Amino acid sequence: MHVLDALEGVWILTVFLLAFLWVPIQLFRRPAHSDLLLRCAGNFARALLGITAAVLLLVRLKTLNSATVTALLASTIAATWLLRNAGSPKVLGRRLQTAAIGTLQWFEMRSFRRYLLRREHRKAPQSKSADSRISQSFQLVQRRELLVASLAIVLVLTGVLGAEHAVRELRLNQPGQYDILLRARQLILNQVGSGPLVFPAVIATVSLLSAREPMQVTRFLVPIVAILTVLAIGLLLRTCMRCGVACVVGMYCLGAAAFPPVTDGPLVAVSLTRKLESLIRVSPASFRASPEIGLGVLFVLLALALLADWYKNTRRWDPLVDVACCLVLVGLVSRSLLLLLVVVSAALLLQPVVGLVLLVVASYGLAAYAALMPNTMDLSIVRAVLPIAAAVGIACLFALAQVVLVPLAGRATEPILLVASLVVVAIWFPPHQWPSQCLEYESAARVTQRIAEGFPRQKWAVAAPVEQLAETFGLGGHEDLAEFLEKYRDQVSNSDFRFPDARDDMFVYVEKRPFQIFSREPDTPSFPVLADATYRNYRSPGGRASLESAALQLCESYRKAHSDTDIFFEDEDLRVYHIHQGSRETKKDGARKGS
Repeated sequence: MHVLDALEGVWILTVFLLAFLWVPIQLFRRPAHSDLLLRCAGNFARALLGITAAVLLLVRLKTLNSATVTALLASTIAATWLLRNAGSPKVLGRRLQTAAIGTLQWFEMRSFRRYLLRREHRKAPQSKSADSRISQSFQLVQRRELLVASLAIVLVLTGVLGAEHAVRELRLNQPGQYDILLRARQLILNQVGSGPLVFPAVIATVSLLSAREPMQVTRFLVPIVAILTVLAIGLLLRTCMRCGVACVVGMYCLGAAAFPPVTDGPLVAVSLTRKLESLIRVSPASFRASPEIGLGVLFVLLALALLADWYKNTRRWDPLVDVACCLVLVGLVSRSLLLLLVVVSAALLLQPVVGLVLLVVASYGLAAYAALMPNTMDLSIVRAVLPIAAAVGIACLFALAQVVLVPLAGRATEPILLVASLVVVAIWFPPHQWPSQCLEYESAARVTQRIAEGFPRQKWAVAAPVEQLAETFGLGGHEDLAEFLEKYRDQVSNSDFRFPDARDDMFVYVEKRPFQIFSREPDTPSFPVLADATYRNYRSPGGRASLESAALQLCESYRKAHSDTDIFFEDEDLRVYHIHQGSRETKKDGARKGS
């Protein structure tokens, strides 16, 4: 099972890279001497903005599907090739004729060796320059073996820790991922709706191109974006400071979630002092962004890296266009992130290192302001930047240490700092996974997938917690389990009762051991939280236990009075009841035959 899931993740990653990296390379020309990573970052921003706009347009026209998305990408590549290679119809005809003749000559050549010799002779100068670049890269690696090895270890750790949950489990591990999944399903069904926009457009595009279920795409794209964010912070630190040790340390702090656990649990923020302590004394690793906000944070880092490169190295228009695309994407995600980006960009144009310091100060300043004035700014959005700010702050300390030690240790400064950081990591800050908050059992997600694959579309429905709405939208019906109990609790014991307007098959999810999101009830929940039906029925341990007990009684009462019920799935945690009512047309035909 895990092997098949890993292969599916590789396929989704391949389609994502083709759509958002390979296609932009074909569309946008860049100077050959420009930085490869910055070129990829700029192309990614342009592609994502263009695809988001295209998805919105196709949804408005009710034409978003696999054929239109594939045709749009193919036609864009073809149009770009024509514009580059054909100045007029005559030139285009000559080029097509030359290409056709070259193709025929390639097929006519019987000797593969002659083809290789001919190709080598034709590209001798180019291969020579390529060989020189490769040799220069090898020389650079040989001079900094320890740094390269440390970077490789950090990248491997980031990939393993980021993808481990996605490969191992089907269920999503953050509440915000369900909103993203539901929004992506709405886009695929050409429904406008409201809510997050950028990440759902990415999921919808990759799902249509890869022919994979949106939940599978969401499951793997979320860690991919997290890994890209780690690469982006390394790119920003390298562009601003040119300090390899600082880059590795910053990437490790963010990718391995190795921030020190300053306190064992969250503080009850009542006074102003307590609210500020809740930002400082709690580990930054406990603040995890929702997928949409995480994508916005990624483009904040890319915009700053592109702007720093434009300030230090080039004065061309291409990086500014890339920065503008990043600004638009960040604005679509969050105004708070856009404000932070504008403020830090102004300081970065004065001096890149000053911009990094201001990024740390402004992030914690905005978080403190949001904590003290909760009605003015969304605290969860601002807190999502705190892991970035902490990683940048630690990297700046290592860069300062390198500046201080260079006059004393000379060339040995970098190895000394790397060895010291490895010792600190091994003793105090080992890597661990980012905190997860699953909302359901793994078996519940697997059963829903099994139902969707085994029963006709829109011929079935589930009565389950709210998380199942995102998993079943567009595939079958969903009824909130609490509302289901409230409507039918007093009627199911009657043998003549049938669920009105039910699909052919109804599945009722009952947890034998109620899923506990919190280890215990929160001490001081606010009144809006207590008044929320979702919290009362599904998030509160006591409320969920009462709901599942009532659901079990309802299903057993209906099962005793009706013969159309069986147990579809059962394990130590979950039991799924299957009620097969059949369609109304089937019942009418049976009644006619009986008469």
